[in-house]
Amino acid sequence: MVPVALLVGVGRREQDTDDRMGLSDPAGSSDGMESVTMIRQARGHLLRADIDAVDPVEYVDSGVSNSVLFLGMGNMRSEETRRTQELIRSVETSLRKELPSSWSAQIRSEPSAASELGGRPKVSIVITTPGGAEVVFAAEVSTFGRGSAIDAATRGSLLRDGLGMPTVLITDFANPALRAACTRAGVGFADTTGWLRLVSDTPPLLITSQGAARSESAPRKARTARLNGPASARVIRRLLEVQMPIGVRELAAEAEVSPGTVAKILPTLAQDGAVERAETGAVELVRRRLLLSRWVADYSFAASNREVRWYLAPRGLDRVLSLISQQDDVTATGSLAMREYLPAGTVPVTPLIIAAFYTADPEIIATRFGLVNAAPGAANVVLARPADETLLSLGPRKGRPGVVPVSQALADLLTLPGRAREEAEQLIDYLATTDPAWRADEETS
Repeated sequence: MVPVALLVGVGRREQDTDDRMGLSDPAGSSDGMESVTMIRQARGHLLRADIDAVDPVEYVDSGVSNSVLFLGMGNMRSEETRRTQELIRSVETSLRKELPSSWSAQIRSEPSAASELGGRPKVSIVITTPGGAEVVFAAEVSTFGRGSAIDAATRGSLLRDGLGMPTVLITDFANPALRAACTRAGVGFADTTGWLRLVSDTPPLLITSQGAARSESAPRKARTARLNGPASARVIRRLLEVQMPIGVRELAAEAEVSPGTVAKILPTLAQDGAVERAETGAVELVRRRLLLSRWVADYSFAASNREVRWYLAPRGLDRVLSLISQQDDVTATGSLAMREYLPAGTVPVTPLIIAAFYTADPEIIATRFGLVNAAPGAANVVLARPADETLLSLGPRKGRPGVVPVSQALADLLTLPGRAREEAEQLIDYLATTDPAWRADEETS
């Protein structure tokens, strides 16, 4: 027996320069385990709302070291088979490059093996350590991206228990909800963006690496929705505020957008784990923190609105707030809106540093109240003409400016400069005390 311990740095993609892969093989035993196969469970049902945007491999993942798709599946279309093979080969190649030269990865295929519980799996993913120990994983390549992360992890744990082997779920993107569910269930995961977790007790082995923050699967790039426009904002705001379940048409009516717009946005949100959907296409579950995070990955206050101007109020913010509160075409967001949503008597985590407003004409408001142009780092007032003009219809109330919906206030706080992010976290923590949907994703998945 030759004990081996190894830590390897992994360079995945430009945005993932801090990725790391850890490999540990204290046992180093040369005793191999029986071959394990990767079982591909094809699930052919599609959501009716997304039928025009179907991608046969949108949830097939390929992050594990060695993975092969056996082709004996009459219910899979040839195009799906081709894309799936490309996906698996891509991941297989990348993992072999990342493993140290003293390690090896091998694919062992037994198409005639039984796939039921207690049988032999059809494809083995075998990693051999420098000491000669073989670690074999049963892998499932499955279209679980649209369904529940918990259901996917449960299927993986059932496969593991039935075959008596460590199991890995493979997809094109292991979203945060899926990663959390798999980790809790003791199931591994792997995807094409670099997320990887392979765990074995006998012999001891742990391989982990980090991937991209969101899906970047090549077959999906052309139709992955960008979430930085006004229509996306309306849909996401409603998802963050209404009770589930909600159908595509009902959501479209709530958000005042077309059903087609909703149908384009929801697959992206489902792929990233922010929502879960029923077979009918209805949204059954929203992970609000994750949805908000996914939104601001594309959206930002400064870049997504039509006109953003930064100013300095020479006579201080109190005078500006007093004057602006009387305007019927100005709506507060950011720190001011956050203070409206916190309970009375709550002390904000930071003092008011910058007052942010939406208005139809930033220059007119600035001139009216004697604001002076300033660089973003020196400004204490920011005025924006919103991409979504419905944000201007809220008007003043009780001597104070109208405020944007709480979801919009959070998105703006998370993308404004300074300590605005801390204010967003304070507001989210408060919302979580009254609404379980705002609790941390690992508590509600």
